Amino acid sequence: MNSLEDERRIAAAVSNLIRLSQRRYEPCFSDFLSDSEQMMAQRELIVQSAEGYSFWGGFEGAQRAMLCVYPEYCEPQRSAYPIDALHLKFRKSASLTHRDFLGALMALGLKREALGDIVITEGMATFFIKSELAPYVRGQLEKVGREGVTFSEKGVDLSTVTQKFEEKSCTVSSLRVDAIVCECTGLSRGKAQAAVKSGIVSLNALPVLDADRRVESGDKISVRGFGKFIVSFDGSVSKKGKYRITVSKYL
Repeated sequence: MNSLEDERRIAAAVSNLIRLSQRRYEPCFSDFLSDSEQMMAQRELIVQSAEGYSFWGGFEGAQRAMLCVYPEYCEPQRSAYPIDALHLKFRKSASLTHRDFLGALMALGLKREALGDIVITEGMATFFIKSELAPYVRGQLEKVGREGVTFSEKGVDLSTVTQKFEEKSCTVSSLRVDAIVCECTGLSRGKAQAAVKSGIVSLNALPVLDADRRVESGDKISVRGFGKFIVSFDGSVSKKGKYRITVSKYL
């Protein structure tokens, strides 16, 4: 799905939530949205002059979140969001990843929009899911990869969750987005430009189609199939006139 189709899909979903909330005079909730989808939703909310809305993903700092649209004086408590946190235990020596858990859940027939964040620590994982699907998952999920898992009442201490990164320092001849994408992905300049033009690159959660768009320090770049990155630099330049930057990849 390209960025224009994404924009139209999110705009239609937001419009539907607004209509339902006004008709029923009660809070209405979306599926889980990625950070880029949340930005698209916010733009549509502004276009439609909506004032009563909020995002919540189950804990502070969640990257995936539901949108709630509510009528005046009816703002819901966070506990009202149809989100359940499910906790799994597994062997501490097992090297289970986010991809392993996501694959196991989607193998049960779940769609990505039904799932929020998945937080993994040693021997423990907590993931967020639409409440209506929680009983089904509890009754079906017994393995992640080749590892046996069991549900637990206790999960990851989410207050201590911090994002982990893999950092790389490098130099670039330009701060154009295509040059930065080269360093983030290892693609050639030509392929990086093609990636931008194809709509698979986002800058600060919004699609970017101009390869010459300038990147600022602190900007977030996402390249579909390669991951998400933060770019930082302090303005220093090498003897050859190249910018010294640090690329931090989300893990």
